Amino acid sequence: MTLEFEIINRYFKKNTNVPLGIGDDAALINKNKREFWAISQDTLNNDTHFSSDTPPVELGWKALAVNVSDIYAMGGKPNYALLSISLNQHNEKWLKGFSQGLHACAKKYGVEIIGGDTTRGATSISITIIGSVFKKNVLKRDAAKVEDDIWVTGKIGLAAIGLDCVKKKIAMKEGLKKTFIEYLNKPQPSNIYSLQAKKLFHSAIDISDGLIADLSHILKSSGVSAEIFSNQLPVHPWTKKNEAYHYALYGGDDYQLILTAAQKNRSQIELLAKQEKIKLTCIGKITNGKKLKVFDTHGIPLKNLNKGFLHFDK
Repeated sequence: MTLEFEIINRYFKKNTNVPLGIGDDAALINKNKREFWAISQDTLNNDTHFSSDTPPVELGWKALAVNVSDIYAMGGKPNYALLSISLNQHNEKWLKGFSQGLHACAKKYGVEIIGGDTTRGATSISITIIGSVFKKNVLKRDAAKVEDDIWVTGKIGLAAIGLDCVKKKIAMKEGLKKTFIEYLNKPQPSNIYSLQAKKLFHSAIDISDGLIADLSHILKSSGVSAEIFSNQLPVHPWTKKNEAYHYALYGGDDYQLILTAAQKNRSQIELLAKQEKIKLTCIGKITNGKKLKVFDTHGIPLKNLNKGFLHFDK
């Protein structure tokens, strides 16, 4: 267990009277007999989650998008958001760009900004998002079943490549670099709400800390293991050309979804995903046991898997 989750479990995870509290992508409280309210919050801090030269319009988009992803991971639909922002100074140009990005994201995903708080201090952005989900369609981390297919939405690893471009750890053509940095700064969560209305999936989580790290939460919560095949990962051609699959396996900030579903649903999932123009890729399967196995592009098991991003790295 990472220090982040040790802190949560030791100091903040207490018994509650709500249907689902701490421990998943969102908490659930009763809305009515048929639906839950799904509520989540994410914080972005300067120099940890973004740099001072991140374009404010992209930061405004990302601040909301990372929360939208949490609601989709619960099988829900985002509805409302509250913004709390701390700023070290008043900057009209920055605020204009940030608000443009925020409202553009809100428009795309059908979210209303309904309140929050503004204070002075080190730059930090927190958004609380409120969504709704039908009780029969809820997705949680503890419901994966042996022999389930493992699916991933969109492409993965691109944001991590973008981060290394920003940090000047890798060099490439400017056009390609711009593409990767855009994936980092402007994530595009995949709306699987219409697919889950068919009750096709068993469990889900969004990818914020990396595929392996976040899949491991599903495996631990469900008491199962998995096999993942690198040659099936939905990656950019650059990743394949450079055999840089570690970005897809361990890189964070994708804000795509990992989902598990019964193998019998595979054809229906592929058909509906095509109809809804949602990119979904089957990357492996849920298995018995406790050890996650990841196979490289030659079918050889990888040793010493990394943990992905750690908020409190010892």
